[in-house]
Amino acid sequence: MKISIVGGGVFGLAAAWRLAVRGHEVEVLEADLIPASKAASRDISKAFRGGYGAATARYAPGVARARELWRDLESTTGRSVYHETGCLQICTRFDPGDFEREGFEALDQMGWPVAWLGLDELAERYPAFRLHGVVGGVLDSWGGWVDPMEALPALAEATELRGGRVMTSRAVTDLGDVSGDVVLVCAGAWLPRIIPELSARVRTTRQHEAFYRPVAIGACATLPAWSLDMGTEGWYGFPVSRDGVVKVARHVPDVDGDPDDDRGPDVDQAAAVRAFVADRLPDLAGAPDEGGTCFYTMSPDGSFVFDHAPGLERVLIAGCGGGHAFKFGPMLGEWAADLVEGRPLPPGFGLHDKGDDRIV
Repeated sequence: MKISIVGGGVFGLAAAWRLAVRGHEVEVLEADLIPASKAASRDISKAFRGGYGAATARYAPGVARARELWRDLESTTGRSVYHETGCLQICTRFDPGDFEREGFEALDQMGWPVAWLGLDELAERYPAFRLHGVVGGVLDSWGGWVDPMEALPALAEATELRGGRVMTSRAVTDLGDVSGDVVLVCAGAWLPRIIPELSARVRTTRQHEAFYRPVAIGACATLPAWSLDMGTEGWYGFPVSRDGVVKVARHVPDVDGDPDDDRGPDVDQAAAVRAFVADRLPDLAGAPDEGGTCFYTMSPDGSFVFDHAPGLERVLIAGCGGGHAFKFGPMLGEWAADLVEGRPLPPGFGLHDKGDDRIV
C-alpha cells in the first residue's frame, strides 16, 4: 500500500519513518524545505516533560515511548536530537488538584524519576531564578529538550534509509491530485486550508517566543528546561543554547492568526515576556532579545487529532499539536501508522470526541 503524506513537519516525517519501518511505500510532500520556514516545527528547542497535571496518566506513557524512539533515531542517523537536561516545573502552589502536584504524584506512581525540590534547594541549585512566592518545584530527570533543527532532518534521513521518499517544494492544493492509496494530511496550521471542513473545529493561534542573547551567561548556565505555574500561567524556558541564546515563552494560546502571516514579534505578548523576565530572570533583563511568532494548531481541548477526514474517502488526518506535540515526535508517527493500518488508538484523540475545555 502506498501512503502519501502531505506535510513534512514532525507529524508527517514521524509518520513516514514509522510507516517505512513497517514496510509501507511512503512519500512525503512538503511545500517548503525541511525544516519549513514558517512551520511550528521550526524552532531552536522544544520542551520534553512527563508532567501533564491531571492528564499525566494519559500522556506520560507516550512521552516515555518517545524517549526510546528519539534515542533510536539518534543511533540510526548519528544526529544529536534529545538533550536530557532535566525539566523543572516550578510552582507557587502545590496543593491537591494543582497541575504540578497531580503530575508529580502520577509520575511517581509510574516509577518515573521525579523529585520534589523545596525552596532552599531551588535557590541553591538555580540562582538565576527569582523565587518570590514560589513553594518549590518538581524535577523530572527524564525531561529536557529536543532540537527540532536536528530532529526533522533526522526523521527525513531515517525515512529514506527505509526506502521512503521525502520531496520538498511540493505544495498540495488539491488532495485529488495526490496519488497514494491513502493520503495522510499532516499540514499543521494549514490543515483547515487543505480540508476546509475542519475550520469549525481547528484554529491557529499566534504565540510569541523571545530569544535573549546575554553578554554574560552568568547564573543562567545552571538552568535546565523549566516552567513556572504551567497549568495556570504557562511560563517556560530552556537552558542556554550552543549559540548563547536563552528562549523564554508562554504556553497560553492567544489570538487567532493566519499561518501565512509574518513571523515577527507580537507587541503585547513581547511586553508581557519582558516584564516576566525582569521579575524572574534578572540576568536576562536588558539583554538583546529577538522576538518571533510560532503558530499553534489547536483542537477544542488542545489534544491531538488522529482520524478520518470528514467526507473524504482515503484521506486521514494527524495533527493539532497544540504547542506540546514535538516531544512526542516519533511516537506520534506510530499512532499515525496505527491509524493508516486500521489499528485502535487511545480514546480521546478523534476529531469528534473532544470537549470545549482545554485540558493541556
